[in-house]
Amino acid sequence: MDRNWINLPRISVEYERGVEEFIQFAQRNEGRTDNEVKFRCPCVNCLNGRKLNATQIREHLICDGFLRCYTTWIWHGEEMDFPTDSQSVNVTDSTMEEDRPDEDKLEDMIRDVGAENFAKAHVYETMSTDAETPLYVGSTKFTRLSAVLRLMNLKASNGWTDKSL
Repeated sequence: MDRNWINLPRISVEYERGVEEFIQFAQRNEGRTDNEVKFRCPCVNCLNGRKLNATQIREHLICDGFLRCYTTWIWHGEEMDFPTDSQSVNVTDSTMEEDRPDEDKLEDMIRDVGAENFAKAHVYETMSTDAETPLYVGSTKFTRLSAVLRLMNLKASNGWTDKSL
């Protein structure tokens, strides 16, 4: 499905058509097509954090805009493409040094997502605090953030569902 409409002006016909296609896609993946089914709102204000019905989401997407970095609709039933063994890339020693599992790479994540999006979501302060707070009293190896990131990494790399985690 073409997602270029996300970057178009919200008053354009193509953008409105894209919003309708998105809502239909999300409703199909929820198994119902009525307007009362609730799913996550990908507008720039809700950031997939609030569940609303289709009418409310349509209004948010037209008035506020679609979250531009949300191009793989994982919260709305779209499967992520994980590389298989045949698609794996050769790993060099320098890559291994950069991707040490002991690091949470908070700065890299902020750079990738964009500091503005972190500020909008009001999570930067929380994540910064969690990056410094030990997981438990006396813990020197894990912080609250590093433990959550490791769990999420396990979840993503093994294809676990939210419920199984």
